[in-house]
Parts: sequence; structure tokens; C-alpha cells
Amino acid sequence: MLLIILIGLIAAAVAATIHRIDNNRAGIWLSILPLGIFIWGIAHLNSVLLNNSIIEVYPWVDSICLSLTFMLDGLSLFFVLLVSGVGFFIFIYANSYLHNDPNKGKFLTYLSLFMTAMLGIVMSGNLLILFIFWELTSLSSYLLIGFYSAEEESRKSALMAMLVTVSGGLFMLAGIILLGIEAGTLELDQLLANPTLLLNNAKAPIIAVLIMIGALTKSAQFPFHFWLPNAMAAPAPVSAYLHSTTMVKAGVFLLARLSPVFVNVPIWQSVLVHIGGITMVFGALMALMNTDMKKVLAYTTISALGIMVLLLGIGTTISVQAAMVFLLAHALYKGTLFMVTGNVDHETGMRDLNLLSGLGKRMPYTFYAGALAALSMAGVIPFFGFVAKEILYGAAFDTPLVSGIVGVATFLTGVMFTALAFEFGYKIFMGMQAETPKHPHEAPFGMILGPIVLATFGLIGGIFSEQIAQPLLHQSSSVILNVDKVLQLGLWHGFTLIFALSLLTLLFGYGVFKVRQHIRAFSTKLSLSNLPGPEALYFKSIPALLQVAIKQTMFFQSGILRNYLTTIVLTLVSLIVAISIIGGDFSVIGLSKTIQVKWFEVVFIVLMIVGVVNTLTTTSRLTAIVSLGVVGYGTAAIFLYYGGPDVAMTQFLIETLTIVLFVLVLNRLPKFVDMDKRLSKRIAFPSVIFGATMSTILLWVLSQQMNSPLKDYYSQSSYLLAKGKNVVNVILVDFRGIDTLGEITVLGIAAIGIYALLKVKFSKS
Repeated sequence: MLLIILIGLIAAAVAATIHRIDNNRAGIWLSILPLGIFIWGIAHLNSVLLNNSIIEVYPWVDSICLSLTFMLDGLSLFFVLLVSGVGFFIFIYANSYLHNDPNKGKFLTYLSLFMTAMLGIVMSGNLLILFIFWELTSLSSYLLIGFYSAEEESRKSALMAMLVTVSGGLFMLAGIILLGIEAGTLELDQLLANPTLLLNNAKAPIIAVLIMIGALTKSAQFPFHFWLPNAMAAPAPVSAYLHSTTMVKAGVFLLARLSPVFVNVPIWQSVLVHIGGITMVFGALMALMNTDMKKVLAYTTISALGIMVLLLGIGTTISVQAAMVFLLAHALYKGTLFMVTGNVDHETGMRDLNLLSGLGKRMPYTFYAGALAALSMAGVIPFFGFVAKEILYGAAFDTPLVSGIVGVATFLTGVMFTALAFEFGYKIFMGMQAETPKHPHEAPFGMILGPIVLATFGLIGGIFSEQIAQPLLHQSSSVILNVDKVLQLGLWHGFTLIFALSLLTLLFGYGVFKVRQHIRAFSTKLSLSNLPGPEALYFKSIPALLQVAIKQTMFFQSGILRNYLTTIVLTLVSLIVAISIIGGDFSVIGLSKTIQVKWFEVVFIVLMIVGVVNTLTTTSRLTAIVSLGVVGYGTAAIFLYYGGPDVAMTQFLIETLTIVLFVLVLNRLPKFVDMDKRLSKRIAFPSVIFGATMSTILLWVLSQQMNSPLKDYYSQSSYLLAKGKNVVNVILVDFRGIDTLGEITVLGIAAIGIYALLKVKFSKS
């Protein structure tokens, strides 16, 4: 599994080179990788079906429970086959779709990187590794959505997708870290083997919510849904791959993967059911109100993802099984319809459902794929979509959670899906041919291969669902929930209530299709599709964020050194006070015993105070420099008395050199300006507070018992190991030699910078 990831990264690195070598077939050459991964997955199918999980572990950073762990079980293998199988056709499709695009090599690089990241998510056996691949999908999808970077819409859409999904990822990371702390492990096999690790844990609801936020943003659930329709600015291969079969299903995968861990956390089930249900109905309604083919498919994808989240939230045997069956059905027909839309747009220059018709004779193969995919989407027997719809209705009406509401909402969503299926499979291909910007003709072979094969699989999968899909789907369901009922797939279960609902769905769906123009006219009249919502909040928040950034930058980056020092000092003092109050360990009791001032210390302190006061009040720069020197010499004298002659001599030397250097440049300094009294008072407050705080801390430290084993180690080992009698020097030069070297390097860089500034200044003068 690690080898697959490495090969994928290598493919991304060489994709542009392959494009330069063979422009016409670069995508075909790169399609060999997903095809090979698909074959590899099929080779491991029997082992996984025998309930054997394949785990690879490569130790990495043990201190933070981080290891390169990869796991292949029923759930991950299902997604591996989905990602690689659809990916094979997407590479071929992209090769033709971007045939004349000079940036096709760059696109194939991004696409290879994304596919690798998605495979990393589904095969990860460690949650931190999963998170790394999770963020890599956000980065690569940003590059793919913004592929047409010259267009403002593409750039804005890419940024929106990036901000929403990455923000959710940060919440998810917090949840993962908390989960690791509370459960004691981040290894998925250990978490899944002990699903009661978070039982009765007070932090379990918080962890569940944080992880759900990450999953719901990635899967475009309400109210985070708005980034997905806007992402339709991307090329058709991106929509067909990322936004129907892979990236948006990463959130569904995460919810499915961690469901056993949070099955006993009530908020997990409640949030998923409500959010999934709202998203399911809302997405279908928005799809019905739009006319742009890609926007319609985007909203139906949002609705379909809501269905999957709802089913996982219900958490019964049949609902989990229905989620996996519906996920496969949706991938087959939605990937096909996105590519069909790409074909129509590519060959006609238009994708408005109201203006398209009669393309069947001009685009017969695209018509074939679109019709089959639409029939599966509508749930017509004998397509796999019918199998999915049957088990979906069974799960919706069987749930103990307000089954009536869930069932009715699911039925209404199915009706709207059916109406839209009529538009994609019938309306745009039948009837009189409408005028289009480009003369319509059939798409190239590379652009019809994927839709035809996937649509045909939707038909074959329905007829032979028990033989082809049942084993793996049952195994993937068993990973999510230890099901007590074998998944039964088939086309005919008799004249049941569910079958009657399927027929009613088709009947009502056709009725909605016939009145769709009135529905859209009503929607346009009331501007229902433009109602303020999360998207409007996003567009308002970005300028507001920029304004906050500008104002805080103007405040904190004022260019005045004293403002920087004041901010740093007050922040430090606030943190110290907060920690002392919260921790309760700081106490001034006993400080009086520490404060035992001797007469010579009084002399030094008085001299230093006089120097400070004189520095602040004098109107002579020379007097101020000398007064500061008095403070420095007084400090050096205290060091000398307490047995630090080396530190004292260093201090004496620095003070002397400082005074000499200041005197030398005194004539070049600007005219002395007396400080404003109000400014003096503002500066005095943080200065006094900081001085009092640091003095108190030092006195408190001196009052504590210093029984440090490190102190004994240094005193005993300095001469034996480093042959030095001065312990301080040995620590700086030997024990902390690299640290000291780093400090010297910093000072050296600063000195070079100062020299360069002075050189520029004097050369101009």
C-alpha cells in the first residue's frame, strides 16, 4: 500500500514530462496507474471477503503516536476500487477533453496528486496520516478547481472550496488529537477493535462534533454546501471525478470509518440524521430551481451526500447497507452524467437545460450513456439505481427515528431526482434540435468511453447485483456496523409497499418534470435561489476579515519600537498573571525571607535608580548615555559580588563599548526631542508593571527549593567530561554548544544586516 502511494506521487511528478514527450496520449499513459491499482484491488478481493484486514505498519514518530500505517478491509477496498476504477476513465476523458490545452500536463499532475491523496485517505490506518492525505486532497482540489486561473470565477471558486474544506479540516484535527489523548491511540485497528474506548467519556461529544465538522464540510453538507456548486467552474473531468465520486465522498468515508467509535455517543446520531435530512431535501429543491446542467448535478450531488449521511446517522443494519449500495449507484450514474454534461458543453458550447433539445441524433453515444444513467438515477428496473432506491426506501421507513418524516422526505427527494433524470436522459436529446453556439456532433472516443462503460455497469450491476456487488458491499457494511443480517440485493421482492413507492416515485417524478417550467418561473419570480444564506455570509465575511487584518496590522505593526515593546510586555504580563491565578501555585508568602538586602546592595540599587530617573528626565543625550552606563555598571557589580566574574567582566566590557560607540556617533544622531509628558505616562505604566512582575517572579524562584538533578549532573560532569572548571562556560560551549552556535549565528546575521544598512546610509550621504 505504501508502494501504491509512492508510485502515485512519482506519477504526479513525471506527468508534465510525459505530456511534453507525448502530448496526444499523456492521459492514456497515466491511466495505466489507476488501472493497475484497480487490478491490485481485485487481486486482494478474496482475502478481504474472508474478513481479513491487511495492515502495513512503518514506524515513524513514536512520541506522538505517528506511524505510517495502512489498512485494507472491506470499506477501504470498496473505495480503492471506486477511486481507481472511475479514475481510469477520468484520465482518458481528460486526455480528450483538454486535447488542445497547453496546460494539460499541469492538469494531469494535479489529477494524479489528487487520486493519490484520496487513496491515502481510504487506506490510512492512522488518523494523523489520514489527516495529512485529507489536507492534500484540499490542496490538489484547489489546484484543479482553479485550473482556468485566468478566469476570476475559477480563482474565487477554488479559494472558496479551499477555505471551507481546510477550515473544517482544522476542527477535524483538533478532534483527532483529543481522540488520541482520550483513547490512548490513533491507530484505527485498535480503535475499531475497542469501540467502547469513549464510552461514558465526558469529552466524547466534543470529539464527535469536531470530527463531524471536518467530514460535513468536505461532503458539502448544509450549511457548508455552497462551495460545491461554485466549484463547477472547474473543467468537466474535475466535476466528474472530484465532485461526484471521490473528494465529496471522503467525508462520507470518514463518517463510515469512525461510526463504530461513536456509535454510543448520542450526538453523533442526532447531528447526522438532522443535517443529512436537511441537506437531502434542500439540495434536491435547489437542483430543481436551476437550469445550468453542472449546477443541477452539483445540487443533486449535495442531496445524494445528504442521503448517505442520513443513512449513516440512522445507524441500523439496513440503513448502513443502504448507504453503501446508494453510494455505488450514485458514483456510477453521477460520474456518467457529469461526463455527459461535459460532452454536451464541449460540443455545443451550451449547458442550459431550458435551451437544449434534440441532440440524440447528433450525439448518439452520449445519448445512450445519458439515457442509461438517467434511468438509473430515476430508479427504473432493472438498473442498479432501482436496487439502491428499494433498499433506501426500506431503510428510511424502517428507522426508529421519526420514520414518517424521514420516509416522506426521502420519497419527495426521490420524486425530484426522477424529474431531473427525465431532463438529462430525455429532454435534451429528444424533440427538435435547438440552436446552439457550436454545431453539435459526437464527442471523441476518449470522451464517450467512460460514460458508456459506467452507464452500462449501472445496467449490468442491477441485473447481476447479487453476484457482482453484494459480496463487497456486505463486507464494507460489516466494517461500519457489525451487521446481523446478510445484505440481500435483487430486482424482485414481490409487490410490496416499497415497490409501490418506487412506482409512485416515477409517476410523480414525471408529473414534476412536466411542470418544471412553472416551478422555475415561480422560483425566479420570488428569487428563491438567491435568498441570503451561508454563501452570502461567506462573501460578507471575506471583506470583513480583510478589514480586520488591515486594522490589526496597522495597530500592531505601527513601525514604532516602543509600541512593539509595550504589546509584548503587556501580553507577557497578562499570561503570567492568568497562569498564576488559574494554576494557583504562585504565592508571595515567603518572599520576605528572601528579601534580605545588604548595605552595599542598597548603594548599588540607589545608584541604578538615580541613573534610571536621570535618563528619563535629562534633556542632554550625553547625560542620558552616561546615566544608562551607571545602571549597567551597577548590574555588573552585583554579578561580581555574587561570584560571576566572567558575566560581570562581559557586562563591564559591553557597557564601556556601548558608551564609547554612542559618543562616537553622537554628532550624527538627530536633534534631541523631549518626550511628551502624556507619552511618558503611557510608557511608564507597562514599564513599572513589567519590572514589578519580573522582580516578583525572580524573588519567588529564589524562595523555592532547588533540588534539580540537572544541576548536580552539570557540577559533577563538567570537569570530567569537558575538562572545564567553570560550569557556566562548559554548559554554554559543550553541553549546549549547538544552542550557543545558533545564538552566535543570529547575532552574526543581525550584524551583517546592520552593516548593510549603515553602508547604504553613508554611501547616499
